[in-house]
Amino acid sequence: MGITKPQLIRDAGIDRAEPIARELAQVLEQCGEAVIVKDLDAVVTFWNREAASLYGFSAAEAIGKPLRKLHAAELSEADYQRLLDRVRAGRPTASVSERHRKDGKAVRVSLKTTPLLDSDGHLMGEITIATDITVLHEKEQALHIAQQSIQARLKAIREANRSLARQNAARRKAEAALRKNNQELKGTIRQLESFHRDGETLSHMAELLQSCTQRSEAYEIVRETGSLLFPESPGSLFIFRKSRDVLEHVASWGDGHAPEVTLAPDECWALRLGGPHFVPKAGSIRCPHAHPQADSYVCMPVHGQGQILGLIHIAVEVNARSRRPARDTEQRLRALTDRVGPALANLNLRDSLRELALRDGLTGLYNRRYMEDALDREIHRAERSGKPVAVVMIDIDHFKYFNDKFGHDAGDFVLSALARALMQNIRPSDMACRYGGEEFCIVLPEATLECASERAEKMRLAIRDTNLTHLGQTLPAPTASFGVAVYPGNGSRPADLLKSADDALYRAKHEGRDRVCLAPHPTLPAQ
Repeated sequence: MGITKPQLIRDAGIDRAEPIARELAQVLEQCGEAVIVKDLDAVVTFWNREAASLYGFSAAEAIGKPLRKLHAAELSEADYQRLLDRVRAGRPTASVSERHRKDGKAVRVSLKTTPLLDSDGHLMGEITIATDITVLHEKEQALHIAQQSIQARLKAIREANRSLARQNAARRKAEAALRKNNQELKGTIRQLESFHRDGETLSHMAELLQSCTQRSEAYEIVRETGSLLFPESPGSLFIFRKSRDVLEHVASWGDGHAPEVTLAPDECWALRLGGPHFVPKAGSIRCPHAHPQADSYVCMPVHGQGQILGLIHIAVEVNARSRRPARDTEQRLRALTDRVGPALANLNLRDSLRELALRDGLTGLYNRRYMEDALDREIHRAERSGKPVAVVMIDIDHFKYFNDKFGHDAGDFVLSALARALMQNIRPSDMACRYGGEEFCIVLPEATLECASERAEKMRLAIRDTNLTHLGQTLPAPTASFGVAVYPGNGSRPADLLKSADDALYRAKHEGRDRVCLAPHPTLPAQ
C-alpha cells in the first residue's frame, strides 16, 4: 500500500521517519473515517479500510487509479474538471455530495478536503475525509417531510380556530340580538337544542355507518336514526338492486301504511326528477307507489358516487302554498340523505373490492384462495360436529380443442357457460370455485361420499346438456371429468383431501373422461 508521509515527520531523522510513517498509516487506518489521499492528477495514493468499506473498492483496487475510475465515475466531465482544478489549486473544501459505490449504489457523503504539502510546503495533492451520511440524510428528509406535515396541520388548526372564532363571534352577535325579545330567545334556544340533538344523532349515525361491514347493519342504523329524527313521521328506505331495474324495501320506522316490498324507478317522481318530490295533502302529482290513503309526504333520492342509490319515503306535513315541508324538517331530511348516500356508496365499494378479492373475474365463481380458506374452515367445523365434507374436482375435457379451433374468446365463453351450469346444480350452502385454467372445485359441507357422487353425476349430465352458441356459431357439446373425495375418509387436511379428489379426477381422465370417479375409501378398493 502506498503511504504519503505527512509534513509532521519532515524533521525526523531517517531512523525515525519510517516508524513514524507506519504509525501514521496505522492511525489513518483506525481513525474511523474514510481517508483518501490523491496526487495532483486525482490519482489515489492512500486508501484506508473505511474508504474501502464506504465505496466498495479495496485498497489494492483503488491505489494508483484516478477517481474517475472509482467512486467519481458518475461525475460529468465539467464536474470532474472542477474537482481537478480544486486539487491543483490546493483549495480546502467542505461539502455534501452523492457518490457511487463499486456496486452502483448511491451513497450520501460529507466531504472535507485539505491540500497535502511536502516538507518544503509544496503542494503534492489532496487529503479527503469522507463520512457516510446516507442514513442521516434520509432521516433529515423524513424530518423535513414531518415538519411540513406539522406545519400544514398547524395551518389547518389555525384556520379552524379562526373559523371557530368567526362562528363564535356570529353566535354572540345573534345572542345579543335575541336578548331583545325573551320569547324569541326561548324559541331560538329550543330550535338550537333541536339542531344540536339532530346533529349528534346524525354524527353518531355517520360514525356507525362508517364502521358497518354488512348492509343489514346499515339499514338498521338508518331505521333507528329515522325514528329518532322523525318520531311522529312514518318512513321507509328503498335501495336499488344491482340490476338497477327495481328498488327493494329494506327498512321502515313509525306506524304508517305497510310499504310495497319493491317499486319500479318510474313509480316515483323523485327518482324520475333526480331530486326531492314534495306532495301536500291535496296534491295531485302523487307517486304511484304512495299509499292511496296517505296524506302529505316527501320522497328524497339517496345519492352516492354520482348516482342515485335509493329512496327515502316519509310522511311529513307539506305546506299547500309553498309546497315544501317546514324548514327544519327539510333540513333534517336533507342531512339524513346526505349522510346515508356516501355511507351506502362506501359499502358498495367495499362489496365490490371484496368480490374482486374473492371471485374469479371471468366465471364469477370463488377463486382458489377463497376456496382453500373456506375448505379449511369447513374441515374445522366438521371436526367439531362429526359430519363429513366432500370435495369435487372438475376438469373440462379437451378444453384445448375449444381454444385452438374456436379461439380463446370461445374458450372463455365455454368456461362461463359451464360455471353457470355448475351453480344451477349445487346447494346454496355449497361453494363453487375456479381452481385454475379449465379446472373447477366444489366444496359440499355435510355431504357423504354417496351424496357427493350423486351431485357430481347430476353436474356431469348438466354439462353434457349445455348448448353452446358463440357469436352465432354452435360449439360442440362439452363434457367434463369428475373426482370426488370426502373428509375424513380421504384426508383430514385440506391439502390431503384436495389431492385425493385430484387423483380421482385424473383416474377419470385416464379411464376415458366424461365420468365420475371416487377417491378410494381406506376400507374399500379403488374403482
